[in-house]
Amino acid sequence: MASDDLAQLTAIIPTRGNPKPLGRLRRSLKRAYPKLQVLVADDGMDSPTQGDGRSIRLPAGVGRGAACNAMLARLRTPYFLLLDEQCEIGKETQLNQLLQLVATDKLDIASGDFVGCQKRLWFFVHQKPQPGHGILELAGDQLTLQSGYRSTGEGFFWCDMVHNFFVARTEKVRAMGGWDPELKNDEREEFFVRAHRQGLRVGIVPEVTARYWNEKRATQSVEPGPDLKSLAVAKMGLVRMTELDGQIVKAPRRARAA
Repeated sequence: MASDDLAQLTAIIPTRGNPKPLGRLRRSLKRAYPKLQVLVADDGMDSPTQGDGRSIRLPAGVGRGAACNAMLARLRTPYFLLLDEQCEIGKETQLNQLLQLVATDKLDIASGDFVGCQKRLWFFVHQKPQPGHGILELAGDQLTLQSGYRSTGEGFFWCDMVHNFFVARTEKVRAMGGWDPELKNDEREEFFVRAHRQGLRVGIVPEVTARYWNEKRATQSVEPGPDLKSLAVAKMGLVRMTELDGQIVKAPRRARAA
């Protein structure tokens, strides 16, 4: 697939008033893919993001799910690239490989992988693989997330859940309802469980990598909210979820009683 076919793709970036990582990501996209369309949705307080037609200013603290939905509604391209603001794209990040898998209808969601980066002394940067893909094992009212993939596809590996670094078919994600805004920034597991139940095909291409900077995110005071992980478990119609790190999250008691 020729690089001109990236005209069919829009990068969407949810952010929360973090100009430093967002600026780094946007500069990296401009260097590697200068013609790629970019759309940003910002729910930070006192945010510098401007309403310039490529940026959406949202009420403070609505969360990543609402930000992604706002951008999904604005998309005019058949495919989109979701990026975490902590990412950095390089010329080695072959977005065309991900786009081709979706455009040729082999996958509905095609992901790359992260290389975790952390600054040490002076200019030294420590880098190591930071995989985030996995499979969903649903048994009755319990879900277990497991690292790895199910099987090998043609140029990718089949899995059920990936990082927030993927190319997807716009209409498929719209048809499944996008992201759950009530879950704010704990939306990923519920999104992929819903995608799995609706038959979306998910895969990963490990050699397509983006740098992920493990930096402390800017914090902004917001009203304390509910336990969103537990709420996500309840919204999935489950009683408990075992996360990739082995942590167990249970649905609220009232939800289990219902």
